[in-house]
Amino acid sequence: MQGVGRWASEVRLIGLTHHWSVPPSPTRDPVQDADAQASVVSATAAVSGIDLTVAPGESLALVGPAGAGKTTVLRLVAGLDIPTEGHVLLDGAEAADLPALRRHVAAVFGRYSLFPFLDVAANVAFGLRGGAPELRGRAPATPAGQAAAARRVREALELVRMGDYARRRPPQLSPAHQQRVAIARALVLRPRVLVLDEPLATVDDEDLRVRLADDLRVLHRQLGITLLYATRSAGEASAAADRVAVLSDGRLLLEAQPAQDAVARPGPADPSAHDDPAGTGQSLTTTDDRAAGAPAA
Repeated sequence: MQGVGRWASEVRLIGLTHHWSVPPSPTRDPVQDADAQASVVSATAAVSGIDLTVAPGESLALVGPAGAGKTTVLRLVAGLDIPTEGHVLLDGAEAADLPALRRHVAAVFGRYSLFPFLDVAANVAFGLRGGAPELRGRAPATPAGQAAAARRVREALELVRMGDYARRRPPQLSPAHQQRVAIARALVLRPRVLVLDEPLATVDDEDLRVRLADDLRVLHRQLGITLLYATRSAGEASAAADRVAVLSDGRLLLEAQPAQDAVARPGPADPSAHDDPAGTGQSLTTTDDRAAGAPAA
């Protein structure tokens, strides 16, 4: 796909912290409610003090149980949330003031949000609405704009091997095929960073998830863009990414590289713990010295 892989951004997270917001109560005094909210927010951090660097073109899997903070990290990188403290740097530049559309970050979250009444090609083309800077000078209604958009859609579908399904509708597709369509809708923007939040969560079979994750890794290498991938499955993480970061309760426990050798050792305070810091039911192993004292989740 022309344009994809020509650039990939470095993603750097420094002291990244984000607190849950607490909506005001309609039945409480505003002053009391503000005090209560401050108390809860100060004690409830979705993520706290995350320091991570993802090199241009590298793939990093965030692995951990539900509530570990994986989705929050992805939302902060994509510009869908603003950090309470810390920084998100894209190619060394502070991203806090950049709206999502100007970050060159495309995101696919757990629910693919495909339109059931549109065919596959139209679903992918929907991603171009307002999100492709180089197409903004060409009105979609003009022949030049329509031709450019149609070409981008074809290229994106071919990348995920869904070109033959362009005229089908999402209800006619398997969950795995729907996931590919959602990824194509992100790739049509030609992003420099792609974030995938549990993209295989709808696939129940663990072996199939690992095979599909391996397909995503092949696709990532073909594209050459930076990839952040969130999952609860250690096997899926190892299949999909070059490097693994384990999260628990909003904190980074360890990083491991390469992903196939990623393993957490039990912390000294929990000698009976299994080597499964993410609570995934699978073992992770590492030779990274920084993991030696990693706390157990």
